[in-house]
Amino acid sequence: MIGTMNRTTSAHHPPAPREWPRHEMSAALAGLVTGSGMWQEDAFAGVARTAAFLDGTWTPGPGADGPRPAGDGSWTRFIGRTDAVALRAAAPSTRPRHREVLLDFLEMWAATPFADPDRHFRVGSLQGTDRPFGVRDERGAATSVYWPVDGRQRFLEARTADDPGPALPGSVIHSTRTRRGRYTRERLLALVAAVRERGPMPWDPAAVTGLARATGLSRAMAALLLAGAPVPFRFDAAEREVLGLGAAEADDGLQEVRGLTEADLIALLADVLPDDPADLWRPAGPRDVAARLARSWSDRHGAWPQASETAWQAALPLDRRIPAADLCRLLLDPARLPPAGGIGVNPRWLEPEHRRLPTIWDVRNWGDAELLLDTLLTAVPWAYAELPAGDAVRGGAPELVRFLRGALSRADSPGRLLREGLAQGTRHAEERQWLTGGACDRMMARITSGALPEGAYETDPRASAPEVVSRAAGHLGVSGDAAALYLQLLTLPSPTDRHVRRWNGWTTRQHRDAAAELAGRGLVVRDRRARAGRDVFLPGAWMPSGRPRRGLKPPPPLEGWKVPLLGALLGHDGKVTDLPPFPDTLPALFARAWRLVRDGDGPEPAP
Repeated sequence: MIGTMNRTTSAHHPPAPREWPRHEMSAALAGLVTGSGMWQEDAFAGVARTAAFLDGTWTPGPGADGPRPAGDGSWTRFIGRTDAVALRAAAPSTRPRHREVLLDFLEMWAATPFADPDRHFRVGSLQGTDRPFGVRDERGAATSVYWPVDGRQRFLEARTADDPGPALPGSVIHSTRTRRGRYTRERLLALVAAVRERGPMPWDPAAVTGLARATGLSRAMAALLLAGAPVPFRFDAAEREVLGLGAAEADDGLQEVRGLTEADLIALLADVLPDDPADLWRPAGPRDVAARLARSWSDRHGAWPQASETAWQAALPLDRRIPAADLCRLLLDPARLPPAGGIGVNPRWLEPEHRRLPTIWDVRNWGDAELLLDTLLTAVPWAYAELPAGDAVRGGAPELVRFLRGALSRADSPGRLLREGLAQGTRHAEERQWLTGGACDRMMARITSGALPEGAYETDPRASAPEVVSRAAGHLGVSGDAAALYLQLLTLPSPTDRHVRRWNGWTTRQHRDAAAELAGRGLVVRDRRARAGRDVFLPGAWMPSGRPRRGLKPPPPLEGWKVPLLGALLGHDGKVTDLPPFPDTLPALFARAWRLVRDGDGPEPAP
């Protein structure tokens, strides 16, 4: 019920906020607010109306106690924390239409008491009411910000003093005082004016690099945070160009950002803007924002170990349900285990002030046991084969294997989930056998032995099996490079042109010359085949990719000769449906493949 309030009505009546289509509002504020479907065209006006009710400058009409809810009420998190909206509005990667929405929001906000650092507000939830409410008396005012859910209702309260506040129509479950914001009305309006007059702030790739190094974040995640953490359905080419990201990099960074809650992002970006908004347009402006953002991240989450650019790029094509940087972190810091019950706990259930995120185990929701196991069983052989010796991500694989083996015998949450994953998997006996078997032991021994020269790849037989390359070259009468390429085509599931050049350190010409030698001897055929990524193949049958298991990238198509060597599984239609981890170390497989060829059991020569 509305009573009196010890406050004179303000003579300032700002113009009504502009209305936007709800899809424009929810897209512009995506990742910072929830309940996108509740953001109707008059949502900004609804926020202003709520502020005016609390301020005593607006009174609801007959039959209403208070203002109608605006959106789903998640906008209350912006009280004292508008930096995320302001940074996104100023970022050069923001789409022009979305920028105008954000600037309109900031102008609306600046005209409310929420931009006054001397005003006191509390947010909380209560029970005991079944409809939205508004109360106002001499002690202050309060209003619900959304409809009741499960008997509870969120509310926002303005007080004329610290205590006791207005009489509420229910029992308070909890309440929290909002923080004092740095971006007052004057600063918000100065930023809006600067963006409209000067255009978006400049972009500095060095600021992105500095943020990534200081926090352990991927380059993509760092770029997106520095741009106000946009979360569109997909980035367009113009946005990616500004951010300096390729399509796969941008999509992966987007997946990383989506791993943080809306409250996380607002709190993380709460104090990253300079005191003077004009500083954003100075040469050091982006780097200063990055430095403040790095401190904010470290204060909340600690510094994470950072994957090398090589490891991150190699993980991008895996197409997993987790970001490439997360996959790398599983290997970078396996010794710091999650707390009891940590795995499987959805971070959205936890209040931000209680969350410390020292490892990736604590950040992501690993409630899907089969996905967790598939991810881990992909990470170990991938790191062994696809990363160079000396890379920290590769070096963490043996410790991760030790953890996984120990977890399988424990009763804690990680062990339970891993066992559930084995029980749910379509190949659970084979997966457990590989994880605890000799092939895995021998791969991990190769990593720890230091036998591979630093910077070299196990997939390059010249580095991992030089004696096999020498014997093959002499027997075939070809150069060492041609013999190495032949062994790779015989043994590796996906010797694409890009992979081979990275593994071997070859130029395009070196690769072309080696392939020409093999073709001249009739050892390979030239062709163009879907999803192959190369134009030279072993003669004989070709097995296309089949339907993958849930959540996995489709297995690569293979020459039929490799199927028994690698243990690939074929469907009834002859397509490759699954490719288990390597059945042995790559030096052993190179040697095995060459013995088959030498003994007359290799692919038939091309006619």
